[in-house]
Amino acid sequence: MGYRYLLYTIGAITLAVFFARFVLFRFQESPKFLVYRGHDEKAVKVLEHIAHFNKQPCGVSLEDFEKLVQEHDLTTSTHSSSGMLTGLNNKALKSTYGEKLKLELARYKMLFSSLQMTRLTILIWLTYICDFWGFTVAGTYLPTILAIKNGAINVSLKATYRSYVYIYLPGIVGVVLGSLMYNVPNVGRKWTMVISSGLMGASIFIFSAVNTEASNIGLNVMEYFFQSMFNAVLYGWTPEAYPAPIRGTACGVASFWGRLFGIVSPLIAQHLYAGTTNGQGNVNSVLYLAGGVTLGCVIWLSLLPSKMVGKESM
Repeated sequence: MGYRYLLYTIGAITLAVFFARFVLFRFQESPKFLVYRGHDEKAVKVLEHIAHFNKQPCGVSLEDFEKLVQEHDLTTSTHSSSGMLTGLNNKALKSTYGEKLKLELARYKMLFSSLQMTRLTILIWLTYICDFWGFTVAGTYLPTILAIKNGAINVSLKATYRSYVYIYLPGIVGVVLGSLMYNVPNVGRKWTMVISSGLMGASIFIFSAVNTEASNIGLNVMEYFFQSMFNAVLYGWTPEAYPAPIRGTACGVASFWGRLFGIVSPLIAQHLYAGTTNGQGNVNSVLYLAGGVTLGCVIWLSLLPSKMVGKESM
């Protein structure tokens, strides 16, 4: 019944969080997104909600937005595509489905609107691919690898399961440390991601070379700790790197590539794992794949345009 109790517990927690999301926590939409969509009134209400929560007066009104639209119409004789993309053109709300589709596709074009934007987009995609590939392989095969390595040194299965708590719990600290490193001068987003992804990959390679109970726990703690730090910064920084009108699109497409290769990577790893003649799994080949791909993040992040990293892109 053990695994059943585990699934019951996880399912109950998931359902509790699901209901809490709608009953206890009333999340608000981003004002920038609402303005982009032409819902100025809703955007003002969100700002008023934020001001009320912080016990501060709201200095923005619907009249302010209307003045901005009037000023824009006076200075722009024709509605360009860029005007529509910034949300200042309410005419887009009354357009046909074909015109709306064209507008949505124009947002994807903005991901490659310049040489620098193209460079940023491609490097972020490669980073997400390597990140998801590496930690999916490592996470998928961790139970099997730990069982094999601990079995070789006569560590009980009960102790192996207990070690999962030691491995994953420090990841919480990794997320907190990543958020603290976010604004450290001369380190910031870029080098926090470079350092954490490098140490994440190094821990996987070292794990393949040693086999003691302490090293099996310690090196996996190190891998998950820096993985948590890396992802905390990556997920927080990616929206900042893009202008508000395409922020959601950019994050969604990057996540798509990561998820896609997160599905493909275990299939490749399984081929390597089964590629032995003695009937036992090739543990090291799986770890080499995970570690090598993870180190790819170091390369792509080092090539990021520095002036687009470290401050919010308006």
